[in-house]
Amino acid sequence: MRKLYSLIFSLLLFTGAAFGQTLKGHVYDADNNEPLAGVNITYKKINGDTNGTISDPDGAYEIALPEGGVDLLFSYIGYENELVPLVLNRGDVKVKDIRMHIQANLLGDVVVSAGRFEQKLSDVTVSMDLLKAGDIARQAPTDLSSTLNTMPGVDINDRQPSIRGGNGWTYGVGSRSLVLIDGMNALMPGSGVINWNIVPLENIEQVEVMKGASSVLYGSSALNGVINIRTKRPNLTPTTSLRAYVGVYGDPANEDYQWSDKAFWRDGKYDVEPFLRKSVLSGIRNPLYEGFDVSHARRIGDFDVSAGLNLFTDEGFREQGYNKRFRVGGNLTYHQPMPDGKLLNYGFNTNYMADNYADFFLWRSPKEAYQPSAIANMGREANTFYLDPFFNFTNPNNNTSHKIKARFYYRGDNIGQGTSNQKSILDILGNMGTDVNSITGLVQNIQNGDYSTFFPVIQPILQGDLGGIVNGATNILNGIFPTATTGDYCDLLAWVMKNGLPTDQSDLIPWLSGALGNKTDKQTDIDKNYTYYVDYQFNKKWDSGIQLTAGATYEHMKSVSNMTGTHDSDNAALFVQYDQRFFDRLGVSAGMRAEYYRVDDYLREADTKLFGTHIPVKPIFRAGLNYQLADYSFIRASFGQGYRYPSLTEKYARKDIGGVGVYPNNQVKAEKGVNAELGFKQGYKFGNLMGFFDVAGFYTQYTDMIEFRFGIFNNSTFEYVNGTRDFLNMVSQGQMPGFGAQFYNVSKARIYGAEISTNGVYTFNPNTTLTYNLGYVFIEPEDVDYKRKNAEEALLDDPMRMKEKSNTSKYLKYRQKHTVKAVLDFQWKRLSLGTNIAWKSKTLAVDYLMVDEREKSQPELMDYIRYVLYGNSGGETLTSYWMDHNTPYCVVDLRAGVKITKETSVQFMVNNLFNKEYTTRPMLVSPPRTFVMQLNVNF
Repeated sequence: MRKLYSLIFSLLLFTGAAFGQTLKGHVYDADNNEPLAGVNITYKKINGDTNGTISDPDGAYEIALPEGGVDLLFSYIGYENELVPLVLNRGDVKVKDIRMHIQANLLGDVVVSAGRFEQKLSDVTVSMDLLKAGDIARQAPTDLSSTLNTMPGVDINDRQPSIRGGNGWTYGVGSRSLVLIDGMNALMPGSGVINWNIVPLENIEQVEVMKGASSVLYGSSALNGVINIRTKRPNLTPTTSLRAYVGVYGDPANEDYQWSDKAFWRDGKYDVEPFLRKSVLSGIRNPLYEGFDVSHARRIGDFDVSAGLNLFTDEGFREQGYNKRFRVGGNLTYHQPMPDGKLLNYGFNTNYMADNYADFFLWRSPKEAYQPSAIANMGREANTFYLDPFFNFTNPNNNTSHKIKARFYYRGDNIGQGTSNQKSILDILGNMGTDVNSITGLVQNIQNGDYSTFFPVIQPILQGDLGGIVNGATNILNGIFPTATTGDYCDLLAWVMKNGLPTDQSDLIPWLSGALGNKTDKQTDIDKNYTYYVDYQFNKKWDSGIQLTAGATYEHMKSVSNMTGTHDSDNAALFVQYDQRFFDRLGVSAGMRAEYYRVDDYLREADTKLFGTHIPVKPIFRAGLNYQLADYSFIRASFGQGYRYPSLTEKYARKDIGGVGVYPNNQVKAEKGVNAELGFKQGYKFGNLMGFFDVAGFYTQYTDMIEFRFGIFNNSTFEYVNGTRDFLNMVSQGQMPGFGAQFYNVSKARIYGAEISTNGVYTFNPNTTLTYNLGYVFIEPEDVDYKRKNAEEALLDDPMRMKEKSNTSKYLKYRQKHTVKAVLDFQWKRLSLGTNIAWKSKTLAVDYLMVDEREKSQPELMDYIRYVLYGNSGGETLTSYWMDHNTPYCVVDLRAGVKITKETSVQFMVNNLFNKEYTTRPMLVSPPRTFVMQLNVNF
C-alpha cells in the first residue's frame, strides 16, 4: 500500500514540477499520536485559487509548493486548524510532521446524523445532543437506555425512548423515535420497538440524539427524532477493552414488596442464574445482576477488524423481571488502495444475539408491587442475527461520494411462561381455602336446581342496587373461597384463560375432573421475521459551499407466525437534501422525501391527496437554517414534516407481549406530524470555565396520532368489549376475556414547550476538573379534541363503557410537564466522584381501565373490576396508590472511581441513593437502592 501511495505522490509531484519545491510528512493526533487520514492540506495561489492534497490512510502527505513564502493550512473536521508558514528556496525538499489538536470548545464536535454527512455540531440546523464513550462508561449501565435517560429532553418510558414528550407509553409496540446503529435501523421490524439488548454497549464511540421530525432523511419512525449510535473504528494501534460489573438490588423501602427470602436464593428458584451466583456471590441473598464485555479492534494491513462479546444476566428486582443475553458481533473493512487520493472501502458488520427476558405489566396487588399478576406474566426467548454489507467510495478530486448499505435480518422468538403462571389448579384452590371436590359439589347443586347460593344477589339485581350486588357477590365468594385474596382470583382467572371453559353445562363436571389430570403444554410456536434492506446515498460538495445529499432506500419484510398469520410489506423511498453555507456564517438546509409503502394486499398505505389528486406515495419536506452571530453564538430555526407507518403488530397482529394482548385493528392509519423549532446556542469561556448554553422553543402537531386503548377484549373474536352487553354476550358463548391494547388513531394532538441546557467543564488545575450537563424541559402535551371526547363520555350510562383516560384534562397520556436533569463529574488525579440527579413532575393522565381520578360519591362497577384485576389489600387499591404516589419526585445516583493504573480503573455506584419509591405509570414501581461495582481494563 505504501508503494502505491508513493507512486501517487510521485505523480502529484510531477504535476507540480514547475514549482520544484516539496513538503512531505505525516499528520498525527496530538493527544494519542494516531495518524489522521483525510486531512485537507491547502494553500492559495497568487490568482486566488486554492490548491492542495489530502493525507492518506497512514496520515502521510506530500505536496508541491511554489518558491518563496506560503501559508499552508491543515484542516480536519473536529480539530483546530494548523496554519504553517513556510519559506522555500528553489528545489527545496522538506519534511515536516504535523500534530493537530482536537478543538477545545464543545461546539467543535463532529456529527453525521443531521445531514448524513460530517459537520460540526455548531453548524447543524436542529437541536442535537451528544453522548461520548466516556460519558457512558462512567454510568456503568447494563444497557444504553439508562444513560440516555440522563440526557435533557430524552426520557425512557418503560424502555421506550421519547424525545420532548413525543412518545407516551405503549408497552413494547411502536416508536416515534428512530434508533440507529451506524446509520442502520435498530428497531425490531415486526413490532417497531427497540430491544436495548441488541445495542453493542462495549463498542460505542458516540451517540447523537437529534430532536425533531427527521423523516426526510430517515423515513418512518423518525417522526419524533433520531438516536444514532456510532461504533468505534480501529486505529493503527490495536486496542482491547474489558469490562466486568456486578450489581446488587437492595431491600425496598416498603417491606411488603419483599418477594423472596434466603431460601429462595439458596435453593436456586430463580429463572436465570448469573455465572458467579453459586461461587463468589453465593453469600448474597438479594437479587443481583452481572455482566462482562470484551472488544478488540486493530488494523491488519489494509483491513480494519473489530469484534465484541457481551454476556449479561439480571435476576431482576421484581419477580419474573429477569433478563439474560449473549451477544457477539464484529466488523471487517477492507481499504482498497486507489490512485489520485481516492478512498474506497467495503466490508460488513454482523451481530448475533440470544436473549431470554421477562417482565410484567400488572402487579399482584398494591402490597405485592414487585410480584406479577398471573394474567400478565410472560417472557420471551429470541435469537436475532443480521449481516450488513457496505461499500463506500470517495473522490476528493470532484468532492463526491457514493455509499451503499444493505442488510439481511432474521429474528425468531417465542413466548415463555414464567413460574408464576405455572401454578396448578390444586395450588390455586388450596390458597383460596377450597378444593375441586367442593367446587364440584356446588356445581352439582346448581345442576339439580338448587340456586340458594345466589340468593344474596338476586334481590339487589332486581332493584338495580350496585352496592348490594357487590356486597352479595362478595359474601357468596367468601363462602366459596374463604381465604382468597384478589391475587388468588387473578390466579384462578389466568388458569381458566389458559385451559379454557367447558362448552356447555353437561361438560362442566368432566372439565373439573380433567383439571386434576396432568396436561402437557403444547409447543410454543416461533414467530419469525425476515427483513431485507438496501440504502444508496450520493454526496456532492462544491467549492461554493453547496452540499447535495440524495439517495434511495428499499425494504422488504416478511413476518411468519401461526398465531398472527403471514404478512409481508414493501417500503421504497427517494430522498434529497440541499445544504449550503453563505458568507461562511449562514447555513441553509432543505430536503424532501417521497415514500411508497405496501402491506399485504393494501397497495396504497401511503396514499396522499396532493392538489386534489390521490397519489400512492407520501411526500414530505424539511428546511432549516443556522446563522453564526459571533464567534461562538449561533441561532437556528427548522421546520420538518414526519410520519410513521403502524408496525405489523399494531395493525394486524394478535399476539401477547409481556402477557398482555395486542389486538388487531387493520383500520389504523399512518400518523403524520410537523415540527418547528427556534433555538440559540452560545459558547462561553470565563477564566477556567468553558462550555455552551442552549435554549430552544419547539412546537409539534400530530394528525391521526396513533395511541393505544387498554381494555377488555374478546379473545375469540378480538373485538373490543365496550359495555355490559358486549361482556355478557361474550361470557354466555363460553368465550374468555383478554386484557390488552388496541391501537387506533386520535384525530389531533399537539406538544409544545421549551428546553434549556448547558454543558461544560471547569478546570481547577491540570489535575482537577469538573464537568457538568444540566437541563430543564417544559412540555404542554394536548389532545386537541379533549372537549368533544369529554362531552361524549359524560352521556354514557353503561357502567362498563370505557373512557379514554383517567381524567377529563386536556393532556395526553403518560407525559410529565416538567423535567430537570443534572450530571456532574469531578476528577482529581486518579480519583473521580459523580452524581446524576433527576426531578420530574407528576404524570398528567393514564388509561381509564387502570385508574379513574374523577370525583364520585360511591364506587362504580369499573372500580370493582379494578379491585379484582389490580388488587385490594386492606382497602389500598391501585387508585389510592396512584393518588398517593403520582407526585413530583427526585432521584439521586452517586458514583466514585479510582484509576489504579493507566489501563485499569474501578468504579463504585449507588443508584437511587435515598431508596426513593416513585412511579411514572400505574404498577411500574421504581427499582430500590442498587449497589454496583465495575472494573474497566483498556490496553
